[in-house]
Formats: sequence, structure tokens, C-alpha cells
Amino acid sequence: MKIVTAASHRRNSGQVLIITSLIVVMLLLSTVIYVTETQRNSPTYDNRADPAFSAIRQGALHTVISALANISRGGAASVLVTDLNLFESAITSHSASAILNVDVTPLNTATYQNGTWISWGSSGEGVSSAYVSFEVNSTHPAATHYAEFAVNVTSRIVVGGFYEQLTGASKEVNLTCTVSNKGEAALAQNLTVYYERDGSLSPEEWIQAASVATIDYGNGTYLMSFTAKTDQRSNPMLVSVHCTDLRGIFVRANATCTLVG
Repeated sequence: MKIVTAASHRRNSGQVLIITSLIVVMLLLSTVIYVTETQRNSPTYDNRADPAFSAIRQGALHTVISALANISRGGAASVLVTDLNLFESAITSHSASAILNVDVTPLNTATYQNGTWISWGSSGEGVSSAYVSFEVNSTHPAATHYAEFAVNVTSRIVVGGFYEQLTGASKEVNLTCTVSNKGEAALAQNLTVYYERDGSLSPEEWIQAASVATIDYGNGTYLMSFTAKTDQRSNPMLVSVHCTDLRGIFVRANATCTLVG
């Protein structure tokens, strides 16, 4: 039996995430407008960072999270740049008392392409990440403010495990999964486990594991146990753990379990 993910469902989920993010951004923009209007009514010189920048930073963070959640769940990689352009346009067009310039630079390196890095390999580790740099210039009649910051949104899962032979081709599988955001422990919204029918990826024939017993240690670590039945007793045990974290970002990792006993 071959597991096929419903692409249309993921696209719909991604669209909902974009709409939700834009609502959040517009709420944050209302804060920016309020602050700038207050500054216009009281135009005293202040050499500290513009208070409105904190709202801009939060809006940028929500925009990047929403775009990465969309991309990781099947959306186009161009979603990040599209959403950033919309965010930049919304910020600059709602600046009432200042000339506001926002420069947005998605990271491009050996791993990041146009700000995103998706790596769901077979070595037991999966990464979904976005990295964008921002430069903000705000010129008021009485002061000029400047800020630069980077938004790095990274969800990572590490999977490892072992299995024991039962009767026939059945196997008792125990997995340890660690979920993190930017290197800090994070919680999963849901975890789904699949195993390969004959232990070979040619072709891929993933079966969703049933009756998975899960222990949540509350620190990003999960212990999962289930019984799998492959085609042959000698088949290797390949697993794939799919995770959606609390921010709606999807990440998965494949791993080969070790035979014990």
C-alpha cells in the first residue's frame, strides 16, 4: 500500500495560513499606525530606536512563520518572497508621519535558496527553515531611526530507534524523536509514523503505523512504540516520522532502525 499525501489539502491549509498571517500583520500594522500618529502629535527628538520597530519585527516574524508553514506543507517555494513583498508594501504604505524604507533580503547560501532550507533526508534528521534579513529606515521630521535584524525560523526533528523480531514478519519498534525550534526544545502539534513495507525505498511503499503508544516528556522528546509487519522477517525496518509543530510548520525525517535482541 503506497501512502500518498493529499496535495490539494496541503494547498488549502497553506492558503489558510497566508490569510491568518496577513490578519495578524494588519493587526500589528494598526499598532504601528497608532504609534506613528502619536509621534506626529508629539514630535520631540528621540535618538532611541523607533518604538514602532518592535511591531514591524513582530510582523516580519509572523510573515516568515506563515510562509514557511505554507512551503513545508506543499506550497511553492516562491511563497516566502511573495509574502515578504506584501508585508513590505503594507508597512511602507501605512506609514503616516515618516518616510519608511524597508529592505528585505532572503538568505542565499549553500543550504538556503531564496531564504528557505528544506532538508528531509534519510539519516534521521529533518529541517524546515527560513532566514531573512531586514533593514528599516524611518525618517521623521524630528529624528531618523534605523534598525536591522534577522528572522530565523527553524523547525528540526531528529529520529532514532531500534526494533525486536516478533513472530513471523512482525517487529516491535521503539523510536525516540526530538523536536526543536532554533536549537531550543519545542512541542509537536502532531506526530505520525510510517514504516516501509519491505524495507526498501525502491519503490517507496509507506504504511502508517497503527496504535502508536507515545510518551511526551514535555521537553521536545517523544518516545513512540508500535508493532509493524513487513513483507519478510528479514526486511530492514525503515521509518518516517512526520511532525507538525505548534507553529504549523511541517518537518519529517526518515531513519533506519537497529535490530536488537
